[in-house]
Amino acid sequence: MKNFAKRVSALVLALVVGAAALCPAAFAAASLPDLPRDQCVVDDANVLSDSTTQAIIDLNAQLEQSCSGAQIGVLTVDYTGNYSTEDYATQAFNAWGIGDAANNNGVLILLVMESPIYEDGDYYVTYGDGFRNTTLESQASALAQTMEGDFVNRDYSDAVITCANNVADTIADIYGVSLSGGSYNDGGYAEPDDGPTTFENVVLGIVILFMSLLVMLIIVLFVFRVFIAPIGHAVGWNWGPFAWGYMAGSARRRYRPGPPPPPGPGFGPGYGPGYG
Repeated sequence: MKNFAKRVSALVLALVVGAAALCPAAFAAASLPDLPRDQCVVDDANVLSDSTTQAIIDLNAQLEQSCSGAQIGVLTVDYTGNYSTEDYATQAFNAWGIGDAANNNGVLILLVMESPIYEDGDYYVTYGDGFRNTTLESQASALAQTMEGDFVNRDYSDAVITCANNVADTIADIYGVSLSGGSYNDGGYAEPDDGPTTFENVVLGIVILFMSLLVMLIIVLFVFRVFIAPIGHAVGWNWGPFAWGYMAGSARRRYRPGPPPPPGPGFGPGYGPGYG
């Protein structure tokens, strides 16, 4: 019996120690993948095509030559662990060393396949201090949003190409140069695609329309009741909508019984003549 108890105790102890050893690993933040400084695309999630990688390489060749060594890095990962998407992007940017070291003019486009916040994953665009107080800083969120439609549809290559082209053209505008093969002709970046219309969007639109009509109806009734109906009532228009509008919402007086009648001469005489 004692040997059995010892064995059970030893087994429990082993399980506790093993769980304690595994818990930090389970809850630890995802480590950064290898980020070679001679590569501008690290597709750790394996979602980008070879042509997308080559397009980013060609785009960076123009940026490095025309924009003082500026670069765009693209990183895809499955998850970020305990890190938020923003914190993970910042760590990856600092570890990678994107852009010219002296000018700090790199940009990182991060794609995350699994997110605790968004069921279809997440993305983020971050940049070096060399782009502070520039149009890239003010438009960074909008530039990232240009990936939305393709990202939701899991067209990650198209999402990256769209965002990278828009970022590259924004950088070129900052440096006052033009890039060949730009993604747009008028100097503005492509608007994000909201994706296909869903049944939920239709229902939401109907609800919003109904609520808007209801609010308008309440406003019309209020104006009629407060301003128009009293004027009509003052000039004697107590018919139709004027009478209804004047009474709508008005406080009704409560019925109060009057004083009781004086007592009659008695049950007999009062009952006989009155009944007949």
